[in-house]
Amino acid sequence: MPDATPAGIQHQAWWDEERQIVRVVGHGKIDEAGGKWILSCTERMAREHGDRIDWLLDLSDISAPNSKARKLIAEACQHPSIRRYAMVGASTFIRVVANFVVAAAGVSNTRHFGTEEEALAWLMEGRASDV
Repeated sequence: MPDATPAGIQHQAWWDEERQIVRVVGHGKIDEAGGKWILSCTERMAREHGDRIDWLLDLSDISAPNSKARKLIAEACQHPSIRRYAMVGASTFIRVVANFVVAAAGVSNTRHFGTEEEALAWLMEGRASDV
């Protein structure tokens, strides 16, 4: 189940025990507070679940992050605990913004998918190749 979020934050993040991944569902605007929340979630998940964590991000209900949020999200993308980010549901505009943030972060462990099933298959496939 999603964790409680601070006042004003509409996004949700939780550990999916069955799949052993972090699930994030974004809602609405991502401002500086939302960027800080994303970074704190990344750090907390690393403490609680170790390194090499896969993330599934549902971006179907978000608007573009502002510049301060983009910097914080780029910092979160660089966290050493993250193995892969799979993003689903993003509009074309959000995909462009996400690709910009990922490029600014200098990471190459992200992909966009049309469906959650495709995203999960990619995340699981990656685990098999890590063994």
